[in-house]
Amino acid sequence: MTSNLWKLIEPSLLLHGDDLAWICRQQEGRREVQFRQIHQAALVTAQKLRKSGISAGATVGITAPNGPEWTVAALAAWRIGCMIAPIHIGNSDHDIAAQIDAVKPDIMLVHGSGIVHEPRMEITLDAEEELAAAENAIAAADDPDAVAARLYTSGSTGNPKVVRLSHGNLAANVLAAVKIQRFGPGDRFISLLPFSHAMGITANVNLPYYVGASLVTPKVLAASEIVAALEEEKVTVVIAVPRLFRNVMLGLEKKFREGGKGLALYRRVLRASPSRLRQILNAPLRKRLGGRINVWVSGGSHLDGRITRFYQELGLPLRQGYGLTETAPLACIQENFDSAPESVGKPVEHVQVRVNEPDESGQGEIWIKGPNVMLGYEDPEQTAQALEDGWFKTGDIGRIDDQGRVTLTGRLKRLIVTEAGKNVYPEELETLLERDPAIKEAGVLEVDMRPACVLAMDGDDTAGEARRVIREFNALVSAHNRISRIAVVEELPRTPLGKIALQELPAIFEAHEIGAGGN
Repeated sequence: MTSNLWKLIEPSLLLHGDDLAWICRQQEGRREVQFRQIHQAALVTAQKLRKSGISAGATVGITAPNGPEWTVAALAAWRIGCMIAPIHIGNSDHDIAAQIDAVKPDIMLVHGSGIVHEPRMEITLDAEEELAAAENAIAAADDPDAVAARLYTSGSTGNPKVVRLSHGNLAANVLAAVKIQRFGPGDRFISLLPFSHAMGITANVNLPYYVGASLVTPKVLAASEIVAALEEEKVTVVIAVPRLFRNVMLGLEKKFREGGKGLALYRRVLRASPSRLRQILNAPLRKRLGGRINVWVSGGSHLDGRITRFYQELGLPLRQGYGLTETAPLACIQENFDSAPESVGKPVEHVQVRVNEPDESGQGEIWIKGPNVMLGYEDPEQTAQALEDGWFKTGDIGRIDDQGRVTLTGRLKRLIVTEAGKNVYPEELETLLERDPAIKEAGVLEVDMRPACVLAMDGDDTAGEARRVIREFNALVSAHNRISRIAVVEELPRTPLGKIALQELPAIFEAHEIGAGGN
């Protein structure tokens, strides 16, 4: 059963009023905020919005860092029956202007942002009792089919859309998540995902608020601070993009290599131990990573199965989820210590997944149907192309095994067809390339009907190392998958959610090509 988001979350805000909703690690000092303060501030903000002429159906823009102020703004808007339109403050001025022009907010709620928009209102956590009481006397909106969020997404390919998600879409994701894993007031989530995206809204706002868990914001999004926050704040839930888990893996691998025979033996014992015994033997590792690990989930883009296996061998519960903005976003998730680490697991409760028109190998476009599927895009033509009889056409290529687990193999729009008619899946090549420790990240693109790549690398002789990597890679793969040309950069361009900004790769490749790859 789905619900209006305010109706879904308010009981938890009241029940856990004295508990910590937020632990904000700031350069100027630690800040703690209780659920009671969130509830009161949301009522006050809702009343202020009404006094500003905002009513049900209006679009409320939100521009604020991840934190209590952002969530107060969203809850206030939902109580009235407004649609939120999050603006990602980390974008360029040009991109921010494009977002604002696309969603056209009726008012902008701001905190810690220099964005100029009128009308606007500062978000505060002030407890103004009279305003809160006046708002509390008004019945809250209660339509699960109403639009809750209008999310601007250019995706990784640079094709802008505005996705309309209902209260029911977002609530369905929360209710499915609590059936997958037990969460509660004792949990602490670390807030790493931008709240301007569906993944951040569901995983780092609605879910922890619904279960009464605390949220922790690191001082900065740097690996050393994130690891310190995990340990010092006893974080139990980490929901993040693959890049974080890969970086943590590389750091652990380095410590194992440098730790001598003792650590090497410890790792071999962990690998050889039964799963339950690993949970005891890995206590030193778990302490370094928070000590009370409940669940880690990777989402947003493909996670190499090798990374999943690495954590499984250490007894750490990393699982991969799958979904898109259009599915609010969760559609599938692996089981704990899943025996198919390359898959994205099975569909969550009440969600159906099918392969449309599979080929002889069982692969085809993944279609999704369920209460999490968006109402549609703002553009009716885009909606007509993406939805058919309630099924959302994801654009992802994949297959489903006999146990119902979904494995993704690529994107339709990224598929490279060579002159010989062979299909090349860039995502698969990127995964293989990134297994070389010299490569931070890889972006594969089509150049003259053949795969080429942009490699992100550090070091003195990056050109020489890049040629070495490609020479070894090309010796292992089939002829049609061999990389023909290479470019090298320090960092790949990224979207706010951490995906490679694919639309920028051709220009970067042209500017940084170092020559042909080894064949």
